[in-house]
Amino acid sequence: MRTIIVSSIAILAAFTVSCPGSGGDAPAAQHKDGSAAADRAPVSTAWQLFDVPSCAPLASDQTGYQTVAAASGGKVAFATLTQTVDQAPCAIEGRPGATASVTGLCLVLPSASGFDGTIAASLPYAAMMGVGLAFDKAGEPWLAYTGGPSAAQRCGASDMMLASVSGGKLGTPITIATGSQSSGMPADQTIACAAQNVCNQGDATGYWPAAALDPVSGTLAVAFRDLHFGFADTDFNSSDVEFARGDAFPVFTADVARGGGTYIRLGFSPAGKAAIVHYNTYQPAIWIDHELAQTWESQKLFVGTIREQIGFAVSRQGLHALAYCEDARSVLSYRESSDGSTWTTTEDIDRDGLTGYTPSLAFDDNGEPAIAYYRCNDYGADAGCDPEKDGLYLIRRRGGVWGAPQKISSQSGISDGQYPALAFADGKAVIAFQSSYYDFVAGSSKTMLSVAKEP
Repeated sequence: MRTIIVSSIAILAAFTVSCPGSGGDAPAAQHKDGSAAADRAPVSTAWQLFDVPSCAPLASDQTGYQTVAAASGGKVAFATLTQTVDQAPCAIEGRPGATASVTGLCLVLPSASGFDGTIAASLPYAAMMGVGLAFDKAGEPWLAYTGGPSAAQRCGASDMMLASVSGGKLGTPITIATGSQSSGMPADQTIACAAQNVCNQGDATGYWPAAALDPVSGTLAVAFRDLHFGFADTDFNSSDVEFARGDAFPVFTADVARGGGTYIRLGFSPAGKAAIVHYNTYQPAIWIDHELAQTWESQKLFVGTIREQIGFAVSRQGLHALAYCEDARSVLSYRESSDGSTWTTTEDIDRDGLTGYTPSLAFDDNGEPAIAYYRCNDYGADAGCDPEKDGLYLIRRRGGVWGAPQKISSQSGISDGQYPALAFADGKAVIAFQSSYYDFVAGSSKTMLSVAKEP
């Protein structure tokens, strides 16, 4: 049984709730146009909820990190970054005595009691910018992470690393990149690098890593952001997106000097062609860099500011699917493509209240997309987030038709459902997510990790 102390009274979160549409006469939510919403779902009574205290403490006051999921047949795993109170020294130019917070890489796997997390490594991070996770062809989990020593002018880990995990411990890591040099780039982007050779300068790399298995070669691949020297605005505004596929992992610059690389997602078509989706904060837009037979192509899938996290995946049938939350409208938006090049128009699939935050997208065993996300309020756009009306939601498409959003977890006084990570194992949805609350006993805000499992 989950127990969270919010005040002097313990709130006991139930393991299970009823199917969507059953029970209770809750007040209707509002669409963005103010009309009554018909799809406010009561909390489901079928899902089991498990806390993962071994991944605590999560950073309740720092955004910019994510929980990620991976699945392989009946196997499922999650990874997240955890914050500690420890500090590590950084030997960087011009800043004697600099330190970075020590961050844990927590891997979550199923156990006899539900789900257990293990801190696989602890590293000094100047900023918590993502972790990647994938199963290899043998069904073993691998973590992609920012590791290694500080860059010359940026405190904290600054290399692109990849390592297997066994028994909760990292294996010998593979260092994929220690700097900005790469083996090539798309011909139509070389002009972006030519002026000052900016794409080959610096030693701060490996941020927002994503990992995936190439189904054709059977090898792992990673995509990550290169920040060059990693401290000036020009470094962030001219960042690259790098791609490496192993055994030798040669680094290829897929997106050159445009400032992209935040919230990276990586997927593969059935033909083994990579697709990298990421967000550009410098000139706000969602981009896809897509591998073709002989080259790569890039295009914008959305122009504008989004909220944190992108949902993206490629199905076994080759369907590319994207989910995001447009900041200005706070709705859950969706697009798809059969080939990664030609995309459908944007479809808003949940627009009730303030919704669609931090989406995570995965395909079920039938090749249909599903999206887990955080709805921060079920009323109008000016209401702000409300822990009494927020929650973790899942929306699924069946037979080409999106169903009503299903509320998975919604506890009074707790902001639950943040930063979800969705996967399917043996045909069932499994979602890791974060919850934050104020602990009056301890006198501080706390954030914890939980897992919701479909029966």
